Amino acid sequence: MKISLKFQEVPFLVGDTVWIAQPYEVTEQTSYFQGEIIQIILDGSLMSTSAVRLRAENYELVMSQVIYDIKPLGDHAGMPRVSVNVALSPGQKTLFRTRAELLVHQDEAEEWIS
Repeated sequence: MKISLKFQEVPFLVGDTVWIAQPYEVTEQTSYFQGEIIQIILDGSLMSTSAVRLRAENYELVMSQVIYDIKPLGDHAGMPRVSVNVALSPGQKTLFRTRAELLVHQDEAEEWIS
């Protein structure tokens, strides 16, 4: 059997500065923080493990999520790094290039919920 990896777009690179749409700590009032991507882990955990159950000559393996290791910046500079799981499916937005982009996304999400 031949196994091939389906190419997926990973939206950011190591060294990119991003805004993360989640609080740095559970007790925080702010729903986001800024950080630098220090490594990207292609998730091979049990949740994304594939099982081949049908006889086939070729099997396409699809990477469905990545883990970004983030070094906090700004108000959280010097704090321990954080791992952020991101599904590669369209529509899930967790990381943003700018704070303004993140805030627009949060406003749109709030409007959709109301």
